[in-house]
Amino acid sequence: RIQILFEENEVEERHSSGLTSYLFTMDTMDTMVDVDYYVSVDGLQWSPGQIPVKWVTIPLVFWSLLYCIITKLLENRCYIKIKDKTQKVLRFSPEYCCRLVTFIHGLVVTTISAGLHIKHGPVWDNLGLDNKPIHNLVLVISFGYFIFDFLWCCYMRSEGMAMLAHHVVSLFGLFYSSYYQQYGAEVTAVCFGAEITNPILQTRWFLREHNLYNHTMGIVNDYIFVFSFFFWRFVVGSYFLYRATITNEVGLVIYLGGIGLYIISLIFLYHILKFFVRKYILKLTKKNE
Repeated sequence: RIQILFEENEVEERHSSGLTSYLFTMDTMDTMVDVDYYVSVDGLQWSPGQIPVKWVTIPLVFWSLLYCIITKLLENRCYIKIKDKTQKVLRFSPEYCCRLVTFIHGLVVTTISAGLHIKHGPVWDNLGLDNKPIHNLVLVISFGYFIFDFLWCCYMRSEGMAMLAHHVVSLFGLFYSSYYQQYGAEVTAVCFGAEITNPILQTRWFLREHNLYNHTMGIVNDYIFVFSFFFWRFVVGSYFLYRATITNEVGLVIYLGGIGLYIISLIFLYHILKFFVRKYILKLTKKNE
């Protein structure tokens, strides 16, 4: 934050270099005002009621091209997978390439969102505020990715209704915040909580494909995933939902979207705990017997 001392009754100033943006009108003299100072990307701030077409198409094209490039690089390569003590030589599948894209998206969005909320404080202290360029950056990156992944899942018929519903609710929340230029802090916080476990989940799948899952690395990865999923979605996430419930700052649409994602997360949690109990708890009990 920077402080600016106004010595005139009315001051209006704009800095249009692409690095800062501020507009002030003061009614009193010698007033000290705190001003947000942020680094922005040119064009990542627009008026409510519109989304520049380029900020929908560029991220979508980027994720699609990244998928095509990865597919092209791996199309003539193979890897060995051992299943039921039988070695199989497999080509890198479309699912493998898509999961690499998902892994990269999770890292990118988690990193940007974490930096954003470290700088500006917990999301429950910034409810209902207008979007900043850094919020819009996370929104358009994820919006383009989720369009790509939703279309890929529909075409490949690789996911169930819970995952497709998750994508639809996510797309709606990202679009709503981008269109109305509000609730950027809330939506980017949800992106962080949802995506921080995604690279861990994809790592689990890659370990299985490369015969490393049943080793120490796979076990550690499973424990980290289950703990992280529960902590971010049902410890931090539950408190976030509670704070959103007791305030009037969060709009009804965003609030209902958050509840929808929370319910979907409960469905995911059921399947995760079911797997974890079967693989680790019951096996450990049988060994002790």
